Amino acid sequence: MEGNDSGHLGETIMAVSLRDRGTLGCAYYVAADEALFLHEDTAMAGMELVETLLLQAQPTTVIVTNREPESLMDYLESGSPGESGYPADATGRSLLRIVGPSEFNYDAARDRLLHLDLELCVPLSTVVGSATKDDLGTDTEGGVHGCVQSRMLRLAARIDLDSRLSIGCAGAVLNELQRRAATQDLPGESDAPLDFRVRKMDMISWSDALFIHADTLAALQVLATEPHRKSRTRGPDGPKPGAQENLSVFGLFQRLARTPQGKMRLRKMCLRPSIDMDVIRERHRTIAVLLRPENAHALASMTKLLRGVQNLKTPLRHLRQGVDLPSRIRSVRKGVWMALSRFAQVSMEISEVVRSVAAGQRLMIVSKWARAVDLRAMVKVGERIHAVVDFEQSEDGNRTAVRRGVSAELDELKQRYDGLDEFLSHAARRLAQAIPEWAGEHVQNCCFYPQIGFLTVVRLDPETGRGHYEGEGLLDDDWQSMFVDEGCVYYKNRRMRDLDEQIGDIYCMIVDKEIEMVHELAVNVLQHEDALVAASDFWGELDSLVALAQAAELYHWAAPQMSRQNVVQIRGGRHPLQELVVSCFIPNDCVLSGGEGQEEGNRSDAGSARDEDGREGPSMLVLTGANHSGKSVYLKQMALIVYMAHVGSYVPADSAVIGLTDRILTRMATRESLARDESAFAIDLRQAASSINLATRRSLVLIDEFGKGTNAHDGAGLMTALLDHFLHLGAEQPKVLAATHFHEIFENEFLAESRRLRFAHMEVAVDLDEPDPEGQVTYRFRLAPGRSTSSFGSICAAVHGVDAAVVDRAEALALLLARKEDLQEACAKLSAEEEVKLEKAEWVARQFLELDIPLDDGEAADGGARIRSALREAFSPQSRADSSGWE
Repeated sequence: MEGNDSGHLGETIMAVSLRDRGTLGCAYYVAADEALFLHEDTAMAGMELVETLLLQAQPTTVIVTNREPESLMDYLESGSPGESGYPADATGRSLLRIVGPSEFNYDAARDRLLHLDLELCVPLSTVVGSATKDDLGTDTEGGVHGCVQSRMLRLAARIDLDSRLSIGCAGAVLNELQRRAATQDLPGESDAPLDFRVRKMDMISWSDALFIHADTLAALQVLATEPHRKSRTRGPDGPKPGAQENLSVFGLFQRLARTPQGKMRLRKMCLRPSIDMDVIRERHRTIAVLLRPENAHALASMTKLLRGVQNLKTPLRHLRQGVDLPSRIRSVRKGVWMALSRFAQVSMEISEVVRSVAAGQRLMIVSKWARAVDLRAMVKVGERIHAVVDFEQSEDGNRTAVRRGVSAELDELKQRYDGLDEFLSHAARRLAQAIPEWAGEHVQNCCFYPQIGFLTVVRLDPETGRGHYEGEGLLDDDWQSMFVDEGCVYYKNRRMRDLDEQIGDIYCMIVDKEIEMVHELAVNVLQHEDALVAASDFWGELDSLVALAQAAELYHWAAPQMSRQNVVQIRGGRHPLQELVVSCFIPNDCVLSGGEGQEEGNRSDAGSARDEDGREGPSMLVLTGANHSGKSVYLKQMALIVYMAHVGSYVPADSAVIGLTDRILTRMATRESLARDESAFAIDLRQAASSINLATRRSLVLIDEFGKGTNAHDGAGLMTALLDHFLHLGAEQPKVLAATHFHEIFENEFLAESRRLRFAHMEVAVDLDEPDPEGQVTYRFRLAPGRSTSSFGSICAAVHGVDAAVVDRAEALALLLARKEDLQEACAKLSAEEEVKLEKAEWVARQFLELDIPLDDGEAADGGARIRSALREAFSPQSRADSSGWE
């Protein structure tokens, strides 16, 4: 039962459709989960949503029609790992497959989905074959109409039938799966299509989770990958080792997860944070219980045991294919049977630890464990495998061997095979008695080779290339040479043929019998496949929660309080990544209150956050301050605290009250790429437009130095208009954190501080008498009320090595601007040296104009001489001294 690994195990096939009016449809199939996901059709979509979908699904194949908008085609064709539109941790570019529009036909796709019998797990060859409305399952009792109606109702309960584009995309994905199933395996193999089964189907909506698109993920450094260190040691044709997670929020959790399925679940949690209050609170409650002092030993035991939990989806897939030792695995102890045996054993050990968790009976994860982990199935699988498989003998033979005592017939065959040495010695003695005496010294012995049988070994004659003896003197005995090896010739003769008929190929009979018994074992184990997969998924979920608990303990995070009020109230907030790379991090507070909404405006429990002085928190906080004073870090850390709370994690703060947030939108990082045919300012505008279009009162919007990509007047105007737009949304105001260096916005009172708008700045200590520029400004990284009057850009320039003359000139011009003087006139004023040069030039010009050049009819040579003489006299030093007083 050996074979090659299935290359499709890690595949994700995605189909995308974007209409010119901006409606986006998407569906994708995850081979590892055997699951088909459909995304609800999204109106007013753009490339940022396509990029987010690609980042979440990480497809290996992307399918589009040849009628898609040019912008989408260019985007997909130019994308590459690390660039926009493709995941940075992918091992290579996704395969782009362009098909005809008929592949995305809604009616045909719906009919295929109607045939998916997910509860019975029907193989794909059965459920995605050609289907029309006329053959949707004729039912003699209820008729065709009743069958179709029943299927339609079941399908409508799973997916939104109004998402026509996404359903068409699902049809394209199923067509691709059918092509894969037809081309990869041999025809007539009934079990081959099991590799492409659709066991689950689900509908995904942007509203099901906290929406955070790819730009925001990059700006907040939620995901950050870098090429794997081994990639530099591989040749161009070698395997691609992929990427490794760099310093990122997800990386903080990933390094603490112990199982592959736990890491995958953590990634899904980070890409789609929950907005279900019950789910979030249950995760926080689970972390609290795991971190109780009395559960320290249980937490350590779980962490240790989870290291031995393997994701069983791949081993079970191999088992269904009849492969128990994939070709890439050199040792039986790393094969399918050992993986299943260890999983069953570890599952029972972890279950004992889960039972011992103090106060665990109150947790949903413990209740789910009782349902998801079938211990009786684990015991049956473990006992059956250990009863059948002899791992020591399997290791020696590098194949699956069956223990003695399982089958009397097999034991007898093995006993006969073990006695072959003595039997062959007896056969060699009898042969020696039959052959001539002189041939005895040339006939070595008798041997047995599987699939070849019994053979007589004769010494090789180097001169003739044949054996020294070939049956001479024996009547009716044909000695047939089979092969030559190491100075001996191996013959098949009458006595050896008699042994073949009497005894047979014992080794092959043993192997055939063991294959039959191992196949029977596989059938028995696969009866518990659902229980094994459910347990494997559950241990991944438990592993993700254990990782969250360990991160909270390791980094000293606190439990947030989730609220249905539209507030953010953070005390002592820190940046989870920044604090790891600095010696001392200064925590800060944040108080924001979003709009109450029309439906909540009169509710008695509709409250707002309040600061330390009891004042109601604003909906918008605008930060100013010096460069490098920590404004951007402040914006990011507050957004990350809100984000991590929705993931279900503890947060880096002394305390936090977090209202449910539906979206985190940013205008922060300008991610330029060759895959985007846009200027930096155009990218900034697109991010701002996305924030305007998508923001609701439950959203958190971050705006960092918007407008810096154009001239100062336009930039200040755009920044003011953007902030003013959010301020005038009334009850639908989102929570906004903004930072800017456009001080003219406040000096000209374009924005005035109010109940809904507060100004703040990052404190600095200034000592302009300090000769060293680095000592003139001391950053305190502490948030203070009110606005700053300067960004200290010239001091920052001096610190970073800009020439002193440039810095001095910049400060002089900045002072003129502060006095509201005419900068053009000031720049036009000449220095003393420049005035002297100008006077010289003016005198020369005047002297030349007053010069009387003779124009008589003399010879050319004489005329030239007179002109030179006149010029020499006009510009002589004496003339300069007499006319202007300078020389």
